[in-house]
Amino acid sequence: MADSPAQCISTLSKVALFLSGLRSARRLFKDHRAPAVGLFLLACSAAVGVLPGPLLAGLQRDVEWAGYVVGPALVSFGYLWLSEDRGTAYMLLGGLALLAALRDRLSEETVAVLSRCVALSSLASSLTVCLFTASFAGALGSLALSLPALLGPEVRDLGVIPLFTVKTSEAILSCLMSLGSLATERALRWYQLELKGGC
Repeated sequence: MADSPAQCISTLSKVALFLSGLRSARRLFKDHRAPAVGLFLLACSAAVGVLPGPLLAGLQRDVEWAGYVVGPALVSFGYLWLSEDRGTAYMLLGGLALLAALRDRLSEETVAVLSRCVALSSLASSLTVCLFTASFAGALGSLALSLPALLGPEVRDLGVIPLFTVKTSEAILSCLMSLGSLATERALRWYQLELKGGC
């Protein structure tokens, strides 16, 4: 019973992440398909994370991986595409596709290391584009979206913030990602307007 307030807060934060990710994906879908799909995957991972039951554990793990690793990489692909760095965008997408294809054949440790490599690459790409375009909302959004993949499950299970329980740390992480999805949406829409204004 003592765990129920933390469980309730964790569930509410995942619902907030689902709603913000879905809203951002819907608003970006017309002009930014890859980031919209990435934010949709993030929303799906939050929705599946709320569902109870041990039978869904495998599905939750796969959808969570897709939301935490594939989602931010697709957002970075959108930034790279807008900045006309198509070569880097294709390299990031190719590495991500290769990791997704080989994921079931690799050990858990190898998948964790390669997932962090993809997360660091996508974060570095996003931050580079955002800092060169002075999009601080985009930089903060990219950092917030990349946190779960960079921390890894073993770190998240210990609690991200030492003073809080694991559930409370999950709630804080979900709230940060909710803000990250909204900031990313705003940054991408602003970047598109800037590009149209500059033409």
